[in-house]
Amino acid sequence: MLVDDVGDAVHKARAAGTDLHRTEIKSGAGGAPKTIQETVSAFANGSGGLIILGVSEKDGFTAVPVDAPKLANALATACCDQVEPAVRAEIAVVEFEGKPVAVAAVPELERAKKPCYVKTQGLERGSYVRGHDGDRHLSTYEIHSLLTGRGQPKDDSVPVDGTATSDLLQRETTAFVQRLRDTRGQVFVEVSDEQVLRMTGVLAPDGSTVTVAGLLALGRFPQQFLPQLNVTFVAFPTIDARPMADGTRFLDNVPVDGPIPQMVEGAWAALGRNVTRRAIVNGMGREDVWEYPPRAVRELVANALMHRDYHPLAQGSQVRVELYPDRLEITSPGGLYGAINAEALQRSPITSTRNLFLARLLEDVAMPHSEQVVAENRGTGLFVVANELERSGLPPLEIKTNLLSFTATIRQPQVSATHPAPPNTAIADIVLTPRQQAVLNLLGAGPRSAAELADALGITRAAVGQHLRKLETAGLVGVTTDSRRSRLVQWQRTR
Repeated sequence: MLVDDVGDAVHKARAAGTDLHRTEIKSGAGGAPKTIQETVSAFANGSGGLIILGVSEKDGFTAVPVDAPKLANALATACCDQVEPAVRAEIAVVEFEGKPVAVAAVPELERAKKPCYVKTQGLERGSYVRGHDGDRHLSTYEIHSLLTGRGQPKDDSVPVDGTATSDLLQRETTAFVQRLRDTRGQVFVEVSDEQVLRMTGVLAPDGSTVTVAGLLALGRFPQQFLPQLNVTFVAFPTIDARPMADGTRFLDNVPVDGPIPQMVEGAWAALGRNVTRRAIVNGMGREDVWEYPPRAVRELVANALMHRDYHPLAQGSQVRVELYPDRLEITSPGGLYGAINAEALQRSPITSTRNLFLARLLEDVAMPHSEQVVAENRGTGLFVVANELERSGLPPLEIKTNLLSFTATIRQPQVSATHPAPPNTAIADIVLTPRQQAVLNLLGAGPRSAAELADALGITRAAVGQHLRKLETAGLVGVTTDSRRSRLVQWQRTR
């Protein structure tokens, strides 16, 4: 009931001392605020919200005397006549702490109908989204992101000026064409190689230039023409990306270039240099166990590159792979495309493809030195990741998406524990704390003394010593000299 919603919202605002993300509370003593239609737009473009008129923030969120029916009419006008498309809000006059107030429960619009904008201001200047406790204009790119949800983007099929077939990798392109002829039926057998490349969208229809999709899937060096369409890998020494006490900002920072198959492998190679690996010996032989499952990481990077936004407005942004002591984050430009739920992606195979040509190409483009293709394009990517994380004993994947980006986060367990080894296993599996991981990350850049580690981490030498002893017991670090009492003694990673 709206009366319960009003009471709950006002009590939370009182506790916070301000309006909340999904609540707009105004006095309305002098009539409806002139900006009320902007708030309607913001709530409709977001996840909905509650507008309450008749409660004064400056008086501690207390009810004040107002003409509640008149305010309710103003809310109805704002929702029905002043924004496009019209918003069908639930509007009522309810009693709050003995006084009547006007309230509107504004629903989120269907994605296909967004953005909602104020008519008198126009689409570009009249589209809003909710900030912490206020409304802000949607950016040009955010408006673009919403408009693309009304149809199928074709940014991946755009020809890239200045390109030619000589910009494609010859061996990989030949293998791609042959695979199509072997697996896709007679249609590809009876035409020339150039026709195959035109039919699949590698080349533009006239055959003279390479498309964005073709360049990214099979290009020799796509970044020659599209410099920012690559992956950046950064390893941060702290969980909030702040520099350490000695000024260290990054433990590793590299761009990963090339076509998508090479970027997927390159991103994993960069990550592998900065995380730990344990050797588990069991009845079947030796198995390397990584902090982050390689298959899950490759899937996430491939998904990020395949589903990112390639519109010109987004081509200045890269896919980011960021390693922190307690987590791995992979972020791609452009939010989740289509009418799908981020949580459902991990529970069952679901597909909604922003880049149709690129996705189809990656079904038949092999990874380097492998027969495995880059992507199955069956909506199973995050489903596979979820299973890999569960099998590795890691927390479920965290997904955060908005109009600007899509971020997938793998977290490490937050507690330190030594788990009993499985049967026939030679060593125990150690789960590292974020601080222990930070020590390992620092030593990954080269040997350091305990004092240097303490200064860099901003903790005592005694605390560093405790972390080093646990890491040494796990076989992950060791000293660089025979004598531990030497003034020159330093610690180094042993694997």
